[in-house]
Amino acid sequence: MLSRPRLIVLLLALLAALPAGCGGDEDKSGGSQEGAGQQDQQQESKKQAQETKIAVGNVVAVQPDRRRMVVRPSQAAEGPDKIPLNVRKTAEITLGGEKAEMGDIAEGQQAQAKYVVKNDVNRAISVQLFGAEDAPEDQPQEGEGTSN
Repeated sequence: MLSRPRLIVLLLALLAALPAGCGGDEDKSGGSQEGAGQQDQQQESKKQAQETKIAVGNVVAVQPDRRRMVVRPSQAAEGPDKIPLNVRKTAEITLGGEKAEMGDIAEGQQAQAKYVVKNDVNRAISVQLFGAEDAPEDQPQEGEGTSN
């Protein structure tokens, strides 16, 4: 058997070797820092994906039962393509400033939809509908639209 002093020296040598072994983990932690960098990039891309966009134009199709609508942008800057939107159940829908429902959306109406893109799907978080009297270009002129 080993004498007590030799046993103590052996144990101390083993204990001294443990921190050196932990030093090898620094490389691994560096790797985890790299992994953290990837997580930061993923979170940043999620934030970019959650960036709120706005579509302004005419409603060209609506499926109230499926909570879907399609808007054709009125501005060339928004692009020539129609924008399909899934309207969230929590989306705020208004018609002329009053609370409205999905069933109040009709083809031909002017709309402004705020939406986010998630998994390549446009998800409307609010839809503002404008009636003919709300449209700036259709506002009645002085004396017009009043009945006596």
